[in-house]
Amino acid sequence: MDSEEIYKQAILFRRWLHRHPEVSTQEFQTQAFVIDVLKEYKIPYKTYGTGIIATLGEGADCVALRADMDALRVQEDTGLPYCSETSGLMHACGHDMHTAMLLGAAIILKSKEAELGGTLKLVFQPSEEKRPGGARLLLPHLLEPPVPKAIFGQHVFPGLPVGQIGIRPGAFFASSDNIIFAVEGKGTHAAMPQLGSDPILAATALIQFYQTIITKFRNPLIPAVLSITSIHGGTANNVIPDRVEVMGTVRTHDNALRHRIFELIDEKSPAICDLYGCRFVPDMPWNGLPPLVNDPVLTKEVKKLAAGLPQVRQIVESEPLTLGEDFAIYLQELPGVFWTLGVRPPEAEEMCPLHNPGMAPDERAIRVGIDMLVATGLRFLKKG
Repeated sequence: MDSEEIYKQAILFRRWLHRHPEVSTQEFQTQAFVIDVLKEYKIPYKTYGTGIIATLGEGADCVALRADMDALRVQEDTGLPYCSETSGLMHACGHDMHTAMLLGAAIILKSKEAELGGTLKLVFQPSEEKRPGGARLLLPHLLEPPVPKAIFGQHVFPGLPVGQIGIRPGAFFASSDNIIFAVEGKGTHAAMPQLGSDPILAATALIQFYQTIITKFRNPLIPAVLSITSIHGGTANNVIPDRVEVMGTVRTHDNALRHRIFELIDEKSPAICDLYGCRFVPDMPWNGLPPLVNDPVLTKEVKKLAAGLPQVRQIVESEPLTLGEDFAIYLQELPGVFWTLGVRPPEAEEMCPLHNPGMAPDERAIRVGIDMLVATGLRFLKKG
């Protein structure tokens, strides 16, 4: 099978995966589909939960390529003939594209296995969308001998047209941490507030203080975002409730700042609630994803590599993104590079963003993504 046929086959892989989305930790059909393809091409593999690590070649030198597999709880609205067959679930983040491209790359690399000067690990990762994340599940197994000397991955990106690659050395994607807590007070009639303690008022004070963390406790040259996105409390206009539940997110590209923000939250929140006669109740550990930091030397090599591929029309030096990505977990232990892959139709000025019900990547990007993965695998494991 030549490369052109493999590109077409990868499109069929992607369409099957798109029709059969599965959420984090439930990727059973997806895993079975990937295994069937690996078996067909005699590529050995091992499973870990719903994850898979396949291998090509042999030897102590080792490089890893990674794709994620899970979908989202989103009702699809693309109108595609191969749209999701499961109500309320959709591959709105493009992980179907990622998996199909790694499978296509695996088939090509299998045919070039004799050219490999070591072991190539192919990581099909579950649960990127759900914390603590599939990267934490697979990392201990990925670090079993032979340990990869580098790891590479990519993410579809509607902000770039097909043929463009977005990349940057150093911090690229942001940390991603949850703020989830409750404020407990003493419920009472709204006309007699002196008989209770108001958790809504205390929660409001907390939210205002959290915004000052970003404006007054942070070096303004370091990017950071703290957004409160959900507040639930009360059921009637004349009742002060006992409890208010709050959720939000924190993003930054600086790990020290990330820890400092949560130190301030943990330290100050109980005292602020106490001012209103209420209690601060953290709901879960805040520790989520660290910033994704690309290795500068390897990034330079990947840019040089991409420049030599006919399908890559332009390499864009990306701005830092506030998106979170659990590929960052691998990069805490291994050097590596993560890039964004343009999927916007070149003739379109814009398209639906990630996690949108109408998100429909241009499948012509599959060819570009496969070429990037194949070239990266060969470049860093080429004999001689």
